[in-house]
Amino acid sequence: MLCAAELTMTPVVARTQEPVAPTESGAAESPARESVAGSPASSPASEDETDAPASPEVAAPVPDQAAALVYFREGKQHYNERRYAEAAQAFDRSLAAAWSINAAYNKALSLDRASDLVAALQAYRDYLEHAETQDQHRVTALERSEQLRQRLGEVLLQVDSPEAIREIRINGDAVDKDAFPRLTLPGPLEVEFVGEAPGQRKHVRADVRAGGTVTIVFPGFVRPEVRPPDAVKPPARPFVPEESRRLKGLRAGFWTTTSLALAGGVTVAILGSRVLVARDRAHSGCDGLCEEGEKQGLYRTFFALQDATNVAIGVSAAVGVAALALGIALRRERARRPVSTRAALRWLGSTVELTF
Repeated sequence: MLCAAELTMTPVVARTQEPVAPTESGAAESPARESVAGSPASSPASEDETDAPASPEVAAPVPDQAAALVYFREGKQHYNERRYAEAAQAFDRSLAAAWSINAAYNKALSLDRASDLVAALQAYRDYLEHAETQDQHRVTALERSEQLRQRLGEVLLQVDSPEAIREIRINGDAVDKDAFPRLTLPGPLEVEFVGEAPGQRKHVRADVRAGGTVTIVFPGFVRPEVRPPDAVKPPARPFVPEESRRLKGLRAGFWTTTSLALAGGVTVAILGSRVLVARDRAHSGCDGLCEEGEKQGLYRTFFALQDATNVAIGVSAAVGVAALALGIALRRERARRPVSTRAALRWLGSTVELTF
């Protein structure tokens, strides 16, 4: 007999069970109580039944208890090693070989620990459909099912049109019509209905909230409107709004001040180079080849060029600031210009399409 231990689960559930162990002779507490898909398991035929005529119905698959036990032990090993997704797959194979109440509960428990909330809630509901009232895990499964339902949304489908629906897609995934009501994670839904005829498509948007239920209503496909071809019209000239006098003045002032600032920069560069040459000549004193009066003249030239350079720097800086201010004003003026937009209306039977 494999033993069962108790461990702490996620903070949402205060106390939960480790996978329940089956007996060595079968897959669960009552190994042959139910077979695949919940149908009653077959029992050995008695002597009185051997001569009975065979039923015309197709016989149900015979449960494979040995394979169910092997898959069950595999799932228990995966669970103990915290490979919860693999554990859920192994318990699912055990259920396919021979259905048992313990494998159903352990599958739900493994999916819950693997954070597959939708599949976990479905597995808990499957377990609760078959669990007896006195089952030791029934209360835990009920509490966890209610907690998961508050974290998930449910989608219902209402078809108000006799038109045939070939395919339903929810967020790009194909969904069968029989899959409703459908559990889903909270968030926006993009539902697309595809009809049998070419071009039959209907898009419906919805928003699913946690713990809530939303109904997707299919009103039918919109019949495409058959319109005669429009006469060819000459292309309209694009509308160009006329510029204001203020915008023109700002543009002219910006480029003028920018040009003056560039010219001032060139002037500063030329005067600066002359200042450096005059300073070197004045400091060197003509290398002893000039008289004292000529040396004073070199200093006067140096100071004159230095003053002219400082003036040029000040003027260029002021013009640059003016160019920057005009550029900012020009940008704001352009942002306030009206933007032209074309719009067209088209009649589509029961709806009107507005295009820009």
